[in-house]
Amino acid sequence: MKALLQKYAPPIFHCINDFGQGALTALLPFFITNFGLNYYQAATVIFCNTVVASIAQPALGYVADRWRVPWFIPLGFSITLVSISAIALATSYEIILALALTAGVGAALFHPEAALLVKRTQSHEIGNAMGRFAVGGSVGFALGPVIASGVYAFGANYLWVFTIVAVLGTLIYFYAFGNAKGTSTTVKAKLTEASQERNDWTSFGKLFFVIAARSILFAVLGIFIPILYISVINGTPEMSSLALTMYFGLGGILTYIGGWLSDRIGFLRTIRLGYLVFLPSILIFIYVPNIWGFFGAMIPMAFGVFSQYGPITVLGQKYLAKNAGFASGITLGLGITLGGLVAPYVGHLADIYGIQTALQVLIPIGVMGLVMSLWLKEPQ
Repeated sequence: MKALLQKYAPPIFHCINDFGQGALTALLPFFITNFGLNYYQAATVIFCNTVVASIAQPALGYVADRWRVPWFIPLGFSITLVSISAIALATSYEIILALALTAGVGAALFHPEAALLVKRTQSHEIGNAMGRFAVGGSVGFALGPVIASGVYAFGANYLWVFTIVAVLGTLIYFYAFGNAKGTSTTVKAKLTEASQERNDWTSFGKLFFVIAARSILFAVLGIFIPILYISVINGTPEMSSLALTMYFGLGGILTYIGGWLSDRIGFLRTIRLGYLVFLPSILIFIYVPNIWGFFGAMIPMAFGVFSQYGPITVLGQKYLAKNAGFASGITLGLGITLGGLVAPYVGHLADIYGIQTALQVLIPIGVMGLVMSLWLKEPQ
């Protein structure tokens, strides 16, 4: 039982951490209604959530390369979820920003060590294993809006349910890994093997542009799908959360498919296929402003964004084989949070020109990701 739990624990923990991240995005209509925020201010909440993580995760990944810090995993997702719960006590926009920033600290602690846990313990079919891990995050992003939507029915104090999830996750972690001394030899062997590897910084530098493009697509769509649903499709806030849940739910399935594909057709081919599918679907999503265009474009659009997640992570670890923790801090951590740095500017464009016009910036971003992926070669 414990061995099985150890195999599937990394996706579970990723689900728990990103459960809070997805919930914060789904709470934006709640903040707009109750605190009178404009689109720029709402997007800035996500900016504060991501800016610390964007800076800290590579450094924390380097720490994970040098020293084994497994307790970063439960500490990270606990900080994330408790910060979301504490929004129930917020009385001003500034307090919401501070709590969003603190939640970002939790994500920064969690991602590098959690990705290394996958690499150290599940090296067989790493694309598939990383795909499962990525699915956990996608499922978390999908469940977060569903649970967060309860705030519209039960009020702000309902958010303390996220602290209960953090406690349950911590108990699972200590049951599965609290006395995992038997794995120390394997871990030392993996660390010794990593010390003999070489880094390809040139390829990783090119990959960074692919990471940045995917991150911007992920963050901007995650923020503006519920807002677009309300303002253009004329849906309700409750249904907008369900629309976001559907998007992330599709993402969970398509993330796994991306990991499965990468073991069969190659990591870069999977990434290129994602962009080739994304670009026409985002055009439909933007320029067909009705319920059929909205949901009809969602499946291929989600494939384009989510199928890259596992392959990008594995490529980063392969290009920087000697510093896989640092690479994970970039691909899994910064790769998720970097887009949040751009989101306030897209929100500012939406305030001036409208959401549909603002979302057009995703088209050249997708083209950049595709072009840079064509410039890369599969690692040995």
